[in-house]
Amino acid sequence: MMQPIYRTELKSALWNPRYILVFLLAGISFAYGFSQISPMQSQSSLGALTAWQEILYAGYYGFFAAALAVLPFADSLSRDKQEHRLESILTRTSYTQYLRAKSLAVALSGALAVCLPAILMLGLCALVYPAGPVHRMSMYFSFTEIISTTLVQPGLPLNPSIGAYTALTILFLMIFGAAYALLGMTVSFLTRKSTYVMAVPFLCYSFGDYFIWTSRHLKWMASTQMLLIPQNNLFSPLLQLLLIGILFWVVRVSFGKKETQVLQ
Repeated sequence: MMQPIYRTELKSALWNPRYILVFLLAGISFAYGFSQISPMQSQSSLGALTAWQEILYAGYYGFFAAALAVLPFADSLSRDKQEHRLESILTRTSYTQYLRAKSLAVALSGALAVCLPAILMLGLCALVYPAGPVHRMSMYFSFTEIISTTLVQPGLPLNPSIGAYTALTILFLMIFGAAYALLGMTVSFLTRKSTYVMAVPFLCYSFGDYFIWTSRHLKWMASTQMLLIPQNNLFSPLLQLLLIGILFWVVRVSFGKKETQVLQ
């Protein structure tokens, strides 16, 4: 049976009026992306899946997604501290259970905030565009590319079916949302200010998107966008996800103690 703290946190995360703003911001991204690919459609035919991905790229959905992930619930720990709810909550449940429930709710809210608008857009593309042609991104997995960037697509090449590729893309969208929402929660351990929680994940994504591909040693990672849409070396999103997880764990252990959070 689900403990009350889990029901409370999940209900607060999922039944949240901020999702209205999530869909509005996603709509702006998709509208801009659609306007950008319209000239491409007049020159060559685009299939539904290809058009969907082009809209995500052209609409800079990664930048929007970094903000959408944290918008619904990532700052809830900061708000609990700011509004002095944390003290009363901890009289009814243990701090460990509270953090587990909060982390689950934050991750799920971020996954849904990034994934649901994109799935809706995919459905619209399926109605507007023909089923084909489909252009899948090249994907492979290689650790050795870190050592030698002169290699051309080394390692294990991946060639999934169209259905598997679509499912993998949706999975990546969910993982991106959950990871960046938890990155926002990481900031919540350090501050009561929701503004910082909202801003840091977006800044991290933006900095990584620019810095990675301009770096001599990190260029093989392509960009932070690799965690959003599967393509090229899939070791890149795995490493990004691992780094976010390590950062969350380090901050949780170092600054997430109950006494610190209550008195902060």
